[in-house]
Order: sequence, then C-alpha cells, then structure tokens
Amino acid sequence: MKLSDIYLGTTDAKNELLTNSPEERLRFKKLYVVPPALIVDKYINHSKYFITGLKGTGKTALLRYISIVLDEQKNTISKFILFKSEVSEETKKDFSKASRIEEVIENSSDFEGNDFENVWRWFIYKVISDMITQGAIDAFQKNENLSKFHTLMRSEKIEDNERSFFSKLIPSIRKGNIEISKDPKLNLDFDWDSNGVAKVAFYKIIQEADSAFQLLQPSKDGINIFFDELELNYTTKKQYQRDSRLLRDLIVTIERINSISKKSGFNLCLFAAIRSEVLNSVDSLGKEINKPLTDFGTDIVWNRAGVDSIQQPLLHIVEQRINNSREEFGLDILHPTELWSNYFPKLIHYKKPQTYLLHNSWYRPRDIVRLLLSAQESYPEENAFSTQSLEAIRKRYSSACWVELTEELKAKYKSEEINGIKNILYGYAQISTIQEISTHAESIAQSYVETKKLLEKNSITAILIDLYRIGVIGNYSNESQSGKKRFRFSFRGDDDILLGQKIYIHNALKAHLSID
Repeated sequence: MKLSDIYLGTTDAKNELLTNSPEERLRFKKLYVVPPALIVDKYINHSKYFITGLKGTGKTALLRYISIVLDEQKNTISKFILFKSEVSEETKKDFSKASRIEEVIENSSDFEGNDFENVWRWFIYKVISDMITQGAIDAFQKNENLSKFHTLMRSEKIEDNERSFFSKLIPSIRKGNIEISKDPKLNLDFDWDSNGVAKVAFYKIIQEADSAFQLLQPSKDGINIFFDELELNYTTKKQYQRDSRLLRDLIVTIERINSISKKSGFNLCLFAAIRSEVLNSVDSLGKEINKPLTDFGTDIVWNRAGVDSIQQPLLHIVEQRINNSREEFGLDILHPTELWSNYFPKLIHYKKPQTYLLHNSWYRPRDIVRLLLSAQESYPEENAFSTQSLEAIRKRYSSACWVELTEELKAKYKSEEINGIKNILYGYAQISTIQEISTHAESIAQSYVETKKLLEKNSITAILIDLYRIGVIGNYSNESQSGKKRFRFSFRGDDDILLGQKIYIHNALKAHLSID
C-alpha cells in the first residue's frame, strides 16, 4: 500500500460529505474520533447543543457526526444552515432592515442597534414549517394548531420572486409593519383591505407565531437543524457590529426555542458550532450568552495535560485513517506502536514522529491532516512518510497555517493591519522579550505604513495578547538550574500570556515568516 492509497480525509469536514451518499456517511462515521472530554450522547439526547472552539478544531466534523447518528434513528431528519457561505451579505442586510425598523418603532428614544431575536425566531419557524411540509415529516400532530402555525408562516404577502432562498425566510417589514394575506384559518381580527391584505405590526405577528409554536403537540418524527460557520470577518465596523449582534441573537434564540421544545416534549433541537473569536466579540454586547454556552455547550480542546505525546487523542485520527485504509486494502489492522514504526521514521530531528507532528501543529485535526496530505501529495509513490517528505513541504504547510490562524484575527483586524503584524514578525527572532519586540515593531513602523497605522490604533501588548490567544506565539522560559525549557501555549490550556516571560513564535510558522 502506497501513501496515495491512504484516505486521510480533507481539511474541511463538510467536503468529506459532498454527495452525502450512504457510503460517504458510513466512512465518515467509521473514521470519526470523538474529542476528549466530550460526551456525544449528551448531544444525541439534546441535553447539549452548542459547540465552541478555535478554527480547525473539528466543530463542523462533530456537527456532521451528530447529524449522522441522529439520522440513523427512525423518522428523524436534519438540515444544515451555513452562516458564512449560505447567508449572503444581501440576506444579512434584509435581517438588519427587518430588525432595525422594528426596534426603532418599539424603542425610538434610545435606539442602540439591532435586536435580531424576533427576526431569527420567524426565520427558524419558517425553516421548521418548510421542512415539515416539503419533507412530509410527522413532527407534530396534524390538527388545528399545526394548521394555524403553517398558515402563519405562509401569511406574508410575497411580491419579489427574485429574493434568495434565505431572504424569503426573512420578513419584509415597512415602518414596523408586515403585509399579510387573509386566510380563514388565521382567525385574526385585522383591518383587511379590499384585496384581502392587512398591514400588521411585526411584533404582533411574531407573538402569534410564538403562541402557535408553543401550542403544537409532538408526534413521532424528529427535526434537527444545524447552524454552522458562525464566524466573523472585519470588513467595516458597521458590518462587524451587525454580524456580531446577528450571531449573539441567534445563540439566544436557539436556547429559547430548545427550552420550549424540551418543556413541550418536541423531538426538535437546534445545534450551533461557534468559533471562539465570535464569543470574544459578542461578549460585551449586553446579552448574557456565556451561561447558555457553558450549560448547553462544550469547548473542543484536543490537548490532554499530563499525557505523553504518543498517547495524545489527536494522534488517534492518524492511526484510525491509516488502519482503515489498510483494512480496505485487505491488510491487517496494526497496533499503534507497529503502525507508527511502519509508516513514520523512528526519529524526526531527534523527536519521536508523534511529538514532531504535535509540535508542528496547534493540537487540531486540521493541522495534522493538512501536514500529512501535503506530504502525501508530494510523495504519493512512497510506502511511508519520511523525514524528507515532511521537511520538503514545510514552507507550503507553514504558509497555509499562517493564513488559517490569521483568519481568527479578522474579527478584530482589517487585512492591511494583519499585514502590518506580519511585517513585525517577518525575519525576526523566534524568541524575544516584550521589550525587544516592542522596539523592533517601532523600527519596522518607520518603513511600513501598514505597521505604522496598526500601532497607532493598537498597543504592541494588545497585539501580542491576540497573537497568543490564536496560537501564533507562546511563552518560553528556561529554568537555568535544571536546564529545562518550558513552553506555554493557549491551545495547550494556558489561556493567558505571561508578559514577564519571553515570547516564542510557533515552530510551524518559522518557514513562512523566514525565521532561522
């Protein structure tokens, strides 16, 4: 079996299920490794439904795994809504327009920005209604209550057929009102015009929808809705604040609807995977989201403190994928010790291969998969991963990691500011003190306008705190008496930078940043 015969997967879990065929789903489930300290059964029984973590830690993979397990249950259907790739800028503007007008009407004296909760509930109710009617799902008893719920969801007078699928799920509100078409099933006392259309305050309609939803009675089928790609990019301050509030209110809405579903005995659950930097940005926006995320969520962290590198759970992904390929090839499954000796050198730069992989990663599945995929693509005819194959792709791997990590910064920094940060680190020393890098940054700012503008808005300390949080840098200390070197990184459980210690640029970024 050659390296090209090993199925390593993809760097984005959703690409492993592009056709969503039974074969793809079976292989995905078989290869999936559950993150440590995460109890999947709590998601299957709906007692947990939020997943948080840094980019690349496997949030999408976990959502997909949960959906596959849930869909194996009788009469259960899942739907994915991808915030980044499916909810366009135009759709976000529709959200903003709908919620802003309503809030101005309700509280015009101290308008402080958009509140999207009502609009999100309407959106989710319409998704539920569409799933039931289009998929012939028996999630609720077919009676007057369900009939009224569906009628309410179809009541808005829609004129613009050019609107996108998601935009059609958002109410078109003018001066706080929504236009609805008359239907005998609604039994609502509104002022209908000669065309059977009434202009109704949106908050009244959403109150009716809330009541109709709570009056539904459960039946035999289950519905699961998964919100993925909940992340932020800093384009303009206005867009950033809008998207932060959109995600904040989605989190609040998910908890509210799930709470009602649990109390009412509905077999319905909304799940969401949320990038860590979203939590940092929405935390200060006035609504309590930490409590629901703590009570009903899990933060994915792969590093196990105090566990030897060869026992780290992240490495099970490598073992699982190589052994599965061996099995498909008609070969015996290998014990981990034998597998590592067969497919990797005994040592890579004086380190065990397991340690080498971990030290060139951020303890995330995506890093390990990306590193091995790069080596596999460059040396497909080899029978094992060699030191040469892993070293030859360092530059390409390093550049991809930099792009991925700095995605986390886009919630706070503009693209040119991220370039300004790169200017500071490029060609610099791997180890330095805060004072040394501060002096260096001021010097770089004399030559690079991006860095100059960056430092005018942000202190070097604030920048280093952000770089530590996403894993670009860590702390380094050398205990002189024992000669023992100690490293601290956020992804290994040391949450905050120690400004009194030296900073250490991550090994895997040295090639991209031209650091010797």
